[in-house]
Amino acid sequence: MSLSDFNQKIYLIITTEVDKENATKIANLLLREKLIPCVTFKNIESHFWWEGDIVQAKEVQLLIKCREENVNKVIGKISDCHSYSVPEIIYFRVSVNNKFNNWVNSI
Repeated sequence: MSLSDFNQKIYLIITTEVDKENATKIANLLLREKLIPCVTFKNIESHFWWEGDIVQAKEVQLLIKCREENVNKVIGKISDCHSYSVPEIIYFRVSVNNKFNNWVNSI
């Protein structure tokens, strides 16, 4: 495989949740509605400012793969059901190989 095989574009959406139960709730909602083909969970530790203090928290990070036409719907669903009052939602366009792109777009 070479760089020329990575000419297809999809979107990655990153968010964090307080625990696996809430992360699974978001993932299953997006999967059932066929807005995404897959999501990856990762246990992380975050350090951040919150209400005047530095906070340390264990969280679950979701890395969501998405077609361009579903990005707004996915972000809306995450915003609607997220457990945080200020959810982290980051998205960006990435290059993927042709086979992975075909699979993402088959869902």
